[in-house]
Amino acid sequence: MAKKPLDEIEIIRELSLIINEESLHEIEIEKEGTRIRVQNQSGQINNIAQAQLQPTIIANNPHSNQDVESVPEINKSETSSKKFVKSPMVGTCYLSPEPGSKPFIQVGSRVNKGDPIIIIEAMKTFNTIPSTESGTVKNILVNDGQPIEFGENIIEIE
Repeated sequence: MAKKPLDEIEIIRELSLIINEESLHEIEIEKEGTRIRVQNQSGQINNIAQAQLQPTIIANNPHSNQDVESVPEINKSETSSKKFVKSPMVGTCYLSPEPGSKPFIQVGSRVNKGDPIIIIEAMKTFNTIPSTESGTVKNILVNDGQPIEFGENIIEIE
C-alpha cells in the first residue's frame, strides 16, 4: 500500500514540533524505505516545502532504475563482538523509574531482550524503553537526565 503524501506532511510537522520542543539541530527517521530528515537552520525550522525528503531503497528492487545512496562500510573487526541498544526516539533519558530509586541497569548487569533499560521522556510522555539485545551490560553510554537523539547508542552489551 502506497503512503499518502499527507502522511509524510504530518510526519514532517511532528518532527518539526520535536525539533522546536527539544532544541535540536536535526532529526531523521526511516520507515518503510523512506527517510525523512528535518533540519533547524539559523534558529528557524525549514518550512515543509524545503524539508529534505530522501526516499531510499532499502532492499534490492529489480524494477527500480534509481541510484541507491551508498552507505559507508563498517569495519566488522571493530564491531563484531559489540552490540548496542539504540534510542528509538528523541527525548530526555532517565536511568531509573523514579528520582532517587535504583537504576534499571548497571555495568555488569545481565539483560534479556525486552527487559526495561531506561525511560525516555518525549513530549511530556514517559516511555519505558526495552532492551533490543540480550547479554551483559559492558558500558552505559548515557547519563541520567541527558538529552538523547534518535538512533544514539544507549548501552553496549557483550
